[in-house]
Amino acid sequence: MTRPIVFLTDYGLEDEFVGICHAVIARIAPGARVIDLTHGIPRQDVRRGALVLGRAVPYLPPDAVLLAVVDPGVGSARRSVAVEAASGLLLVGPDNGLLSHAFEAAGGAARAVEIAASEVVLEPLSRTFHGRDVFAPAAAHLALGRPLEALGPGVEPASLVRLEVPRARVEPGRVACEVTGVDRFGNVQLSATPADLAAAGLGEAFRLGHRWVRFADTFADAPPGEVAAVEDSQGYVALIVNGGSAAQATGLRAGDEVLLA
Repeated sequence: MTRPIVFLTDYGLEDEFVGICHAVIARIAPGARVIDLTHGIPRQDVRRGALVLGRAVPYLPPDAVLLAVVDPGVGSARRSVAVEAASGLLLVGPDNGLLSHAFEAAGGAARAVEIAASEVVLEPLSRTFHGRDVFAPAAAHLALGRPLEALGPGVEPASLVRLEVPRARVEPGRVACEVTGVDRFGNVQLSATPADLAAAGLGEAFRLGHRWVRFADTFADAPPGEVAAVEDSQGYVALIVNGGSAAQATGLRAGDEVLLA
């Protein structure tokens, strides 16, 4: 049976890049279902891509091939890899940390290869579009059931680039955390969980800069126009504005350090 392919990039949808990758997959594995996870990762934001992939793993088909391309180092000496996780999930992408949260969420990297086989990589090989020439064909071959080792030479799993998962720092009366992302609704996603705030002794409200922020159970429960906090679908604290944008109201952006007290 052909495996499904779950596809994530920072390509956006304005240009032809995503469609061409779909076309390459269809030529090699016409029966493969391609699930577009997102192509809206901020340009070259490997860290954001890694976070999104890691949080998606529990919801993916267990036999999926995860194809991910956020690749500011395309054409450089960075490796193109395919990884088998302990759960059986297969992952394809650049060895820049993009895949690391996902394979760790799937039990860790059990095996890995560098994608180099001439019968897999398309020629002539572009220096700027490995999504088309390397990663899409590799994912398609894996979807057909081709063994991992047929894609290229083995890579020691311990040598794969890994990105650290952002963690909150909890102290009595305060939590230092990071903005891990801002979604299209302007919700500000933090690296802290409600349990972190409880461990710090913070209650149903906390201070963020000059303002007090209260927890709400849902978006609708938050007073319109006010910055509030909710537990998001991944179990983390998110800042929201009912009917507005928390990012605009607070000025926070991905990567900012935040102190909750």
